Amino acid sequence: MLAVGHKWHFGVLSFTGTGHLNPLILLSQELRDRGHKVTFFEKPKIEGRILQAGLDFVPIGAGVSPLKRNTTPAVDTSLWSHFSTLRFNLKRITRDLDIYFRDTPDALIRTGIDVLLINEIALTGPTLAELLHLPYFIISTSVPHNFGWSAYPPFSGYRHSTSLIDELQRAVLEVSALRVRGPIRLVLDKYRQQLGLGPHREMAACYPALAQISQMPRCLDFRRTSLPSNFHYTGPFAKDATRPEVDFPWDRRDGRSIIYVSLGTTRNVQPGVFRLIAEACKDLGHQLVISLGGRFDPDMFADLPDNPLVVRYAPQLDLLKVAEIVITHGGPNTVFEALLEGKPMVAIPLAHDQPAIAARLARSGIAEVLPVMRLSAKRARKAVIAVLYDPSYREAAVKIQTTLQSLHGLERAVDVIEGALDKGLSAPTTFQEQRSSLQIQ
Repeated sequence: MLAVGHKWHFGVLSFTGTGHLNPLILLSQELRDRGHKVTFFEKPKIEGRILQAGLDFVPIGAGVSPLKRNTTPAVDTSLWSHFSTLRFNLKRITRDLDIYFRDTPDALIRTGIDVLLINEIALTGPTLAELLHLPYFIISTSVPHNFGWSAYPPFSGYRHSTSLIDELQRAVLEVSALRVRGPIRLVLDKYRQQLGLGPHREMAACYPALAQISQMPRCLDFRRTSLPSNFHYTGPFAKDATRPEVDFPWDRRDGRSIIYVSLGTTRNVQPGVFRLIAEACKDLGHQLVISLGGRFDPDMFADLPDNPLVVRYAPQLDLLKVAEIVITHGGPNTVFEALLEGKPMVAIPLAHDQPAIAARLARSGIAEVLPVMRLSAKRARKAVIAVLYDPSYREAAVKIQTTLQSLHGLERAVDVIEGALDKGLSAPTTFQEQRSSLQIQ
């Protein structure tokens, strides 16, 4: 029997989005620093980022061209356009499932992976773990999806659309490794049947994760009467680590305090929102710094009022240290990093988990929340002024900051992982013995 403290080779099934990737890189670096080996398995587009972080990488789907669609104008809000988008997204997800199921098993075996760390939205992860008899952990980088993203209490200040097509898209597309439904569950169960496995709904009972680890701190979440026995709140994965260098014009800072604006990288598709924000912040005596998340050319915004500093990408960690307030889409990456700096926020949630995060910020008194569907310069200005000049928002943010800094979320997450694995090793049947009984065809 191996002794407690065994060193493992972790395989990470991630996602290419920044909000998922950054915390998983930090978690992997902490594991590496404790003597473990970590290898990411993902699309080639993030290879440079992983290697720069000092971690190993195996490309999945190399040589496969991205799926393209015949785009319709962004202003097309017709019912047919919505259905066309839904159909494309289902096709894209189905294609990704095919690529991951085709390439990942052999890559995991060839690389000698012992354990899987599975991002909550890496849909194939638990199935691959069951197929290969690998112990696995589910990592929730945002609000845990099995708690639901669709409950927006009245006090959150957020009113989501109630149109049938929006409800349909949420029901079909907002799925995760733990909560699969609709057409995607049918596709996933088809693959599982081909692999000789039972339906996905039985997996929690027959092949559960050793633990589900959430960056969401308990102090920020809604009160819950019960939690799964293997669920762990840890708090944000924070560490003094370098990010890829960003060329930023620090010489253009004009001495005024900063209002920092970031609407993320994936759902940030409405340039008009930046214009409304600039209009809302003019003549407030603060310098507006806008990060476009790589979506747009800064030259598109050369005519904004008060001449804000607009860049394609920004050194977010550095700017959060000096910002007065943050205007954000409510993505977990920006929100947790802003909270660790004690910054109050104005949240403009755009999609997915962002409204659920915004609801928690509003409940804690940290942020004003503005529904993007009813956004106007007047409403945005009122929210910005409130957060700037009402001390209660800053006091609430600093209170959360103190709590988060005391949690040491990254270290706690790794302690949970190592503890669960060491406990498994001391059981009568070890993970290695389980794997040795499996013959991979």
